[in-house]
Amino acid sequence: MKRYKIAIVSDSYLPRVGGLEVHMHDLAHELTLRGHEAHVICVTPGGPDREIFPVHRIPAPRLPRIGCIRNGQSIPVLEELLRSGGYDVVHSHCIWSPLGHAAAYLARKLQLPSVFTLHSVLRGVGGVALRALDRLYPWSAQPTILTGVSSFVADELRAVTGRSDVQILLNATRTEEWRLPRREEQRVVSVLRFTKRKRPMDLVQMVPQVLSQLPRDKWPIFTLVGDGPERPRVEREVARLGIGAHVEFTGVLSRPQVQKLLARSAVFALPSYLEALPIAILEARSAGLPVVARTPNGVAEIIEHGEQGYLARDTGEFVKYLVRLLASPELRARMSAKAQSELERFTWARSIERHVQIYAQATERFGARLPEADRYAQAA
Repeated sequence: MKRYKIAIVSDSYLPRVGGLEVHMHDLAHELTLRGHEAHVICVTPGGPDREIFPVHRIPAPRLPRIGCIRNGQSIPVLEELLRSGGYDVVHSHCIWSPLGHAAAYLARKLQLPSVFTLHSVLRGVGGVALRALDRLYPWSAQPTILTGVSSFVADELRAVTGRSDVQILLNATRTEEWRLPRREEQRVVSVLRFTKRKRPMDLVQMVPQVLSQLPRDKWPIFTLVGDGPERPRVEREVARLGIGAHVEFTGVLSRPQVQKLLARSAVFALPSYLEALPIAILEARSAGLPVVARTPNGVAEIIEHGEQGYLARDTGEFVKYLVRLLASPELRARMSAKAQSELERFTWARSIERHVQIYAQATERFGARLPEADRYAQAA
């Protein structure tokens, strides 16, 4: 089996906390565990990085809040890293990452196979903006293999680019790490970044409606895990609604802390519409939590409506499904059992197998033998 040396590139990375950043970290970690050599390249400040893989943090001016590069100052540094690194494949993440696009362009210049993965829903303005970008800079015409993290996202990318060869690279998690003994409390938990796109305000505004439809002995605590620019506004809304006794904010928690919290929660809720394939829901399912989320988006890749949870078309349905689950321990138990079954395709073992297949296809598409391939190959 071939062993690849991969440059995993995007503007954003840990310690910024989000699905993209966590995915990049875990992908590099899991590739390394399986004998590949993965390097993360980003412009997010941080460190020292005590990982089993290298992290290259390019010093560069960044746009506030967004965190992506502000100008081309980092491009020569990126080019030198790719030129001297002996990489077999360049894997860019996030179609909105200028550094990722630069890496894909430089890969072609340096005759390196490349892959580009979309982690976001393009609905509406996103699709229009991406088509405009493609007209100015025809990135979709490059020999890069394009992938999406769910069928929903891949379909959107096919529509925007006109390419029928967009493939799927599902997000993954270490499902076994989330299977802690359950000690269920009457608690609705949500793990998300506090941004308008994630719609935490929607969730807290549902709280009075949920409480009004349940007897007092079934009133839950709503626990919101995470941080971000919207948090102060959401906290003010909680105070305005007078629901402070029913909502708690934990800030960012470590992975073990989130695992313990999920193990003692009753329902997981994610109020955002624009979800590609949320890792938070993979983790919730692995922990055995019924999920209430929005539709249509990539969540349908993880949750079958009425089986591991519910997919709501609007706020009214979202409230109805929360109330239904909170009122019925029997329903939660049935959905909990289904949530923890048939998760194999979201495991890292399956995901890395698929990544390696895509890297091999990228090499074949580029029409050249991988640089130093023999150095990273061994008998299966």
